[in-house]
Amino acid sequence: MLKLMLKAGKDIFDLLYPVSCLVCGDRLVDQRHLCSFCLRHAFVPTNEDGRESSEGMVLPEWVTMQESLWEFDKGGFLQDVLHHVKYSGLADLGIALGKELGYKLLNNRFFPVTDEVVLLPVPLHPIRQRKRGYNQSELLAGGIAVVTGARVAPERAVRRIRNTRTQTGLNASSRKENLSGAFELVDAGPFRGRDVLVVDDVITTGATVFELAGLVRELCCSIGVATIARA
Repeated sequence: MLKLMLKAGKDIFDLLYPVSCLVCGDRLVDQRHLCSFCLRHAFVPTNEDGRESSEGMVLPEWVTMQESLWEFDKGGFLQDVLHHVKYSGLADLGIALGKELGYKLLNNRFFPVTDEVVLLPVPLHPIRQRKRGYNQSELLAGGIAVVTGARVAPERAVRRIRNTRTQTGLNASSRKENLSGAFELVDAGPFRGRDVLVVDDVITTGATVFELAGLVRELCCSIGVATIARA
């Protein structure tokens, strides 16, 4: 009886507040906020092979691989989707995007992601995390973990100690300076002797992820970087 009442309540809620795809507007029967077609076809896939550097980003020799799902579309649908993940409380969408990235990472020839890999999400400063309610990079890492079996590093292992200004509008050198000393390694144990994959939503010059990766560079066997978008 209770299950029937809950289902009836959900049906009424869905009727009054239908969930629609953020891209095409079609009504959805689940809570992922993106229909299957748009998830597969709405965004431009990256064609890098895992070692290619994009304009404005130079991949350090000590980073084994950088992988992204899609090319960033400033002012487009993908930017809007990622904005919703960050600021609209769509945590389930962040996990769903992480899963999509996880499927791609399974086949990466430079850095195959398995259950032996440790995922390191880019930490948010506590002030920003309290405001948002979660860290979007942790959601992405959680989705990757579901698909690949990789383990997410404990949240306490690395922390953000400076609440840096947004990177938007900064050039490469200013981005690097802005992130210098922003992170602190608290517990080296989870990374020692392991392959580590740094996870974030967007990569532009790489200043954020490379600064973070540098903390564990001497501890781990190899380092990779994975993001949803590449700008």
